Formats: sequence, C-alpha cells, structure tokens
Amino acid sequence: MCKWRSALGVSWAFVLVAAQAPAASAQTSWPTAATTGVPAGTTLTTLSSVTLSTPGQVLDSRLVTGNVTVTASNVVIQNSEIRGRVINSGSGSFTIQDSLVGPTSGCSNIEAVGYGNYTARRVRMRNVSDGFRVSGSNILIEDSFVLLCSNPGDHSDGIQGYGGGTNVVVRHNTIDQRNAQDVTSPIFFADNSKSAVIENNLLMGGGYTLRIHDDYNPDIGPWVVTGNRLVNGAWNNGPVNTTNTNCATTTWSDNRLVTIDSNYNVLSLGAVIGCTGSTTTPPASTPPQPATNVRVIR
Repeated sequence: MCKWRSALGVSWAFVLVAAQAPAASAQTSWPTAATTGVPAGTTLTTLSSVTLSTPGQVLDSRLVTGNVTVTASNVVIQNSEIRGRVINSGSGSFTIQDSLVGPTSGCSNIEAVGYGNYTARRVRMRNVSDGFRVSGSNILIEDSFVLLCSNPGDHSDGIQGYGGGTNVVVRHNTIDQRNAQDVTSPIFFADNSKSAVIENNLLMGGGYTLRIHDDYNPDIGPWVVTGNRLVNGAWNNGPVNTTNTNCATTTWSDNRLVTIDSNYNVLSLGAVIGCTGSTTTPPASTPPQPATNVRVIR
C-alpha cells in the first residue's frame, strides 16, 4: 500500500500496485579503467624488477618498471603499477589487487599475469596482447578490466587456459578485445584445461568472444558458464565456440548478447546464447498489468 499526495496537495489516496523489476538498461556495474587499478592519490616508489621470495611478503605502492616474480607463498601485491609482468614459479602463490599491469605504450605480447595459485582482484591491464594465463589450479580472477591490443602474428587472449587445472573462477570482469586484430578470444580455455567457472563477465571482440576447447573425453569439468554478457557483433566469427565440450554435462545458462555504451554500461539485452553458439530470441516480456485490488480513500 502506498500513500501519495495529489498535485493540488488536497487529498490522499492509498493504492496497491504491482512491483516492477528494474530495466536491463539500469546495469552500470561492470569494471572499467576508472574502477580498477591503482587507487587515485597513491604515491608510488619506483623499483626495477623484483623477486618476492619471503612467505607473506607484501609489495605495496610501488612502480615496478620491470617484472615481478613470485617464488614464495601467500605474497600480496597491491596498490602498485607493474610495467612488465607478474608471474610465479615453483610453489609461489600470490594475490594481486588494486594494481595496474602493462607498459605505458606499445603492445606487450607476453602473458601479463600467471600462472597458477593466484587471485587477481580489481586489476587493470593495458597495452598487452595476452592478459591472464591459467596454467594451474586455485585461480580467482574477478572485478578486473582488461583492454587488449595485438601485434601481427599474435594470438591475443584476455584469459587463456593453457593446461589449466581445477578450482578456477573467472567472475565479473570486463575484457575488451575490439582494438586487437590478431586474436583468439577474450576468454579461451584449451590445451588440456580441465575446468572453470565463468560467470557474470562482460566480453567483446575476438575471433569467437568465448571459446572452450575441451581436450578430455569425457570432460573432466565442471564447466560452469552463466550470466555472461557478450557485445553483439563485436566478434569476427561468432559469439561462442565450444569444440569437444559436452554441452549435456556443462552448466550453461543466462548468457546473452548485449549492446553497450562507451562507458561499458549495458543498454539492452538481446538473444540468449546456447552452448553450441546458437542464439535464440527470448519471448517479449509481458508488461506489468494494472492492479485490480485498488481501493482509493478520500
């Protein structure tokens, strides 16, 4: 029941109305360059290449002009700009958050962040042809913004599974490959990758925008692909390719074509994308009907 005042400010009424869901165009929460990377106002101290070899070591508020190599466990990299790449070796594990990765100009064709046992959160990537490499287990990539480029002969990928393992989650990222010409996909799992949860990402560009090539028969899995938004027509070949992937055992739902504005806000929801790459236009939603149990009191 709602209480309202008339335009003349004289009478009051109580009306029961049907609730309405927010429109799809209200979605404005995708990561952008403005919501990721080094927080504004952070003062950075310059270092050259760094090896983090002490368990629990924290690299905070640094400008690293070269690479960061992690050889210890539970390392944290935060509030920093790394103009090379961030990789681990041996038993190294790390979290990188609120940081910027990539050179100031040009187009680097090395994997910007990898390979296993890492968490990446609110990471901004620029001037890279390959973003995150998934070559192991226990990986979480979320709330990050990746703007890709390419050089002639590159096979650019935003997130590439290359021998990826288990407990891999790719959640709520924006990956823009529209400016790259020599490309594979914004998200590409292949080369003996075992499984991944891929959910609630905004993706655009690529040969195929989302591609899963499963080399195992039967699939190891689980493959979970839900709630992703693919910018309509931004690809070269199609929205989705799932070579050798068993769609019967894959959790696949609510993956849709969309249009966006220049700030990555979703303007409209389009067709539903199937696991095989087919698209289906959903039935038009029925507009809310006027409530019939209305009582006006004057």
